[in-house]
Amino acid sequence: MLIDEADIIFKAGHGGPGKVSFRPAKKGGPDGGNGGKGGDLYLEATSDLSALRQFTHKKLIEAENGQGGGSNKKSGLDGSDKIVFIPVGSLITSKDGKKNIELTESGQKILIAKGGLGGRGNFELRSSTRTTPMFAQPGLPGESFEAHISLRYIADFGLIGLPNAGKSSLLNELTRANAKVAEYPFTTLEPNLGMLQGKIIADIPGLIEGASDGKGLGVKFLKHIVKVRLLIHCIAADSINPENDYAVIRKEMGNYDPVLLEKREIIVITKSDLIDEEQFKKIEKHFKNKTLLKVSIYNYDDMEKFKKVILSH
Repeated sequence: MLIDEADIIFKAGHGGPGKVSFRPAKKGGPDGGNGGKGGDLYLEATSDLSALRQFTHKKLIEAENGQGGGSNKKSGLDGSDKIVFIPVGSLITSKDGKKNIELTESGQKILIAKGGLGGRGNFELRSSTRTTPMFAQPGLPGESFEAHISLRYIADFGLIGLPNAGKSSLLNELTRANAKVAEYPFTTLEPNLGMLQGKIIADIPGLIEGASDGKGLGVKFLKHIVKVRLLIHCIAADSINPENDYAVIRKEMGNYDPVLLEKREIIVITKSDLIDEEQFKKIEKHFKNKTLLKVSIYNYDDMEKFKKVILSH
């Protein structure tokens, strides 16, 4: 199961405490060393879209604390930095609203929490007026914050449409993906991905009227359209009212985010083997001035034409 949201606490390492120590009586004097710095915490973008699974049972991510100082002016070791891998397309928002980070490229690395400084030992705390300090600094805490992670696919093409519009079958045929297909609503319960000549195609689960208000699968998957470069709007050839099918999805997209309506789009009449040319021309009349294609996964020429069109965008 794909995890596309998570609530996490990120915590950098605490600085190690300084040491209170004195040389043997004959030599005398403080010799307590400083504590080590706490480890920093980084996020790094990965192409592994399942990376959020690591947070299913783990809600606290911590970098290593710095070690305490030692005698004979020995400093404690710094804590190891922590790198947390997050899927490309993730938006990380802190609960206090002070951090808002987006990972857009694989390998992108961002420092999100600095480790605390180590405390000074009593050797460094000595002065002309305080020659034998009996105390040391405890070290500072590392930065920490609660964050919400939301994954939004960065795909080249997004297949959208009502349930049973033939999106999963089309994805399987185009990319040899293995998306579940069946003749009932909401077969696709999470987005599926496939690759066509180096381009990523995302099959966005079927939306219904009221999706932007949480009905059906709700807004859970509308967010995945945001980063898609080209929308492929699938409408089943055997639909009773293709124009209304199209309008329903467009309305929900606009309700969620009006910017979605500005994305480039082509309309595809799927399952075209179920209708003849005359019936297709009737459907065409409803979509004047729009890029309209018909396709059947059982028609080789249709599929090849379809591939050329989308790859040209």
